[in-house]
Amino acid sequence: MNSETISEFGEWMDENQKSIEDKSVQFDPQRVFDVIDNLEVLRKPIKDYFDMTEEDYYENESDHRLTLQNPDQKLSELKDRVLVNHIDGSLADHKVNFTYNHENPFPEEVYSVKIDVDLVNYSFIVIGAVFANTIVADVRNSISKDAILSIGLAAKAIADWQA
Repeated sequence: MNSETISEFGEWMDENQKSIEDKSVQFDPQRVFDVIDNLEVLRKPIKDYFDMTEEDYYENESDHRLTLQNPDQKLSELKDRVLVNHIDGSLADHKVNFTYNHENPFPEEVYSVKIDVDLVNYSFIVIGAVFANTIVADVRNSISKDAILSIGLAAKAIADWQA
């Protein structure tokens, strides 16, 4: 994988955002899963996390950015997301600092596909920009596992919503 893969997908998401939201363009979550797996931030393939309980993830891999409140609930049912929203630091010195915010794609308990589409799109824009200007190890060593998981959860939720 190279930075162009992330950038191309980010561009496709940006161009097709409205069409994904109105279901006139089919969203392929596998493209997101492939990028996530190729980044090698998580210990397992992203699909392995969907049926994992919040407690198992929290105890074994989480960097504790996500709000996990239901220990027996599957991660695929999680209503919290961590958005990669900014980057600072020094790329030349390999000191990359990502910043994040929480997103809830279930405002008032109703799923908002727009929130998850924005999360995938914007996170990949930020990650792609960093990846294009430094080495992949800088991304792997700096980015939140919970943020990467959130991108996968958002992609799955979008695809499930479109089905």
